[in-house]
Amino acid sequence: MLLSKIRIVGHSMEPTLIEGQTVLVSNIPYLFSKPKTDEIITFKKKKKIFIKRIFKINGKKYFVKGDNEKDSFDSRELGWINKKEIVGKVIFKLV
Repeated sequence: MLLSKIRIVGHSMEPTLIEGQTVLVSNIPYLFSKPKTDEIITFKKKKKIFIKRIFKINGKKYFVKGDNEKDSFDSRELGWINKKEIVGKVIFKLV
């Protein structure tokens, strides 16, 4: 996947990303560099796609959290994310 459009569902990334908003996601950035803290990524876990912010890095594992910590299903429940689970980086917000 070079570039995908993903529609935001839920409130876990508010106020940064609002439900109904669309973002562009690309895997190209991670072909040339490693994911970094504070980047917003999409990843696949339990057959679902999630959008969260990288909070901590430990080798090839990533602890992710939603910006709306009170309403976010993230690494606090899912555990650490492996690099191979990362689908791409959110590179642009549309509407």
